Amino acid sequence: MNGIELAIRFSFITNSLQFCGPHCASDQFMEYVDKKNNEKDVEDSLKKFEGLYPYLSTIAEKTGKKFTDYEVIEAYWIGNKLLEQFDKEDLKKIIEKLMQRGLPKSMGEKLIKNMPSGFMPHHNFNVFYVGVGNTTGSVPTNLQNMDNCRISWGKVSEVLTEKVLVQTPVLKKQGNQYYLGKEETKTIVFKPSLFPSIKKGDVIALHWGFACLVLTEEQLSNLKKYTRKIIDVMNKIG
Repeated sequence: MNGIELAIRFSFITNSLQFCGPHCASDQFMEYVDKKNNEKDVEDSLKKFEGLYPYLSTIAEKTGKKFTDYEVIEAYWIGNKLLEQFDKEDLKKIIEKLMQRGLPKSMGEKLIKNMPSGFMPHHNFNVFYVGVGNTTGSVPTNLQNMDNCRISWGKVSEVLTEKVLVQTPVLKKQGNQYYLGKEETKTIVFKPSLFPSIKKGDVIALHWGFACLVLTEEQLSNLKKYTRKIIDVMNKIG
């Protein structure tokens, strides 16, 4: 799998729900999965995702890679060692880019002013600190949407027709403290063309109730690690 397909797997659902990105990019994405004949169109569309591209471009610039490189895409959505190169000043620059793409100026300036140390350019930073929906205005920022938007993981317990049942920890909040609660059963949609052999016992990445990827042990470990790091920083802010 290349970086383009990895990006498609995580960005398809938010575009098809019309939360972000250009109209009908999801159709381009599935055409690429089927035919691999429209890479330039897909790249152009990914650049227009309001919240996504500021992160991918920043990770690529910092690490000397292309924004469509597999490692860059993986760093943002799942997490990997590339994230260890970033500091508070890098995150402030991303906020500035987001302000140019829809994040309200007053909100962005406050986020920059109050930026703590310890964050990294992972999708869950955008969900928790920037705030789900704040750049596009497409959804309200609340706990349920945070849980839906964050990249989470679930173990497949049953495979149905284009749906799977998974056991997955649910985001909770007590006072100002976030934590992952006990596992619950959720019904998750998947695309057969992306998962020709999904099976019971697979651990999959989840985004807005959509199955994105069967995670390797290393990817699962990284996703848990960076999710925990981001939640820990958020909880220190209080």
